[in-house]
Amino acid sequence: MSIVANAMRGLVAALDATGLTGRFEAYPVGKAPAPPFYVYTVDDQGEFYADNGTHARLPRMHVELFEKVADPALEESVRDALETAFGPVEQVGTWSQSEQCHIEQYDFTYTKEEES
Repeated sequence: MSIVANAMRGLVAALDATGLTGRFEAYPVGKAPAPPFYVYTVDDQGEFYADNGTHARLPRMHVELFEKVADPALEESVRDALETAFGPVEQVGTWSQSEQCHIEQYDFTYTKEEES
């Protein structure tokens, strides 16, 4: 199994353990559940450079938690789940006028070794 597939499988397991529902990239227009829910993307361009070259290409994960209003306890549980599974996580929150909800964003790089 590829490193990206491992990363996605682990991400979904960690987030599902919080009791949230989610989807890769986006829900179809008009089909999203009521908040809170999450969407995630994976960018396989998280390069790690060493010794004048690319040492590894590591998946960069991006999760968006959609909430009607900011819920610090829920945001912390998501962050804790991600940090337990993957390590350090960058977190930023913002209000989306077009979505009429709070969006908490989590970004991190998947650094686990591939299983043989």
